[in-house]
Amino acid sequence: MKKYIPDLLALFRIFSAPVILYLLLLDGTDQGLMLVPAIIAFIAAWTDFFDGRLARKWDVSSKTGAFLDSIADKIFITFIFVGFTYIERISIWITVLLIVREFIITGLRGLAGNEGLMIPPSKLGKAKASLQFWAIGFVMMDFPITLLSFTLADFIVFLALVFSYISGYQYISGYLQQTK
Repeated sequence: MKKYIPDLLALFRIFSAPVILYLLLLDGTDQGLMLVPAIIAFIAAWTDFFDGRLARKWDVSSKTGAFLDSIADKIFITFIFVGFTYIERISIWITVLLIVREFIITGLRGLAGNEGLMIPPSKLGKAKASLQFWAIGFVMMDFPITLLSFTLADFIVFLALVFSYISGYQYISGYLQQTK
């Protein structure tokens, strides 16, 4: 049973994404506290931390687990940011840029895999995921704190976007160096 727990945590993240999206759309507002989807998102975000850690600790890492972990993050972020855009909490250009980056890097990893190359997760990639999860929480909680006419949520979302592209650049240059 122990060997399946990390994969089940990643699956929880995958299956929680449409539930959170549904709750975002059900609320349908651009303001206010969305406690239930925020709690589910908080729990799901922590599964990202624990699935890899437990897999390494228990020595049950697998290619399936690595795939599930990677795809779970992309599904989770995509569903939630699409919901945020629909209820007008996040601008569509931010959502599009985040999703485009995820597709590009996923495609790059697939291409590298076909060539027998490995592109391991980087520290910046992990920081990007963490910032995206924090951004989700701040957008849902809608704190009225502003910095230079930007809300705290806007600032963290923008920071997550910047880290997304910096880590994306890191993955692309790592791939190009391996193919020389």
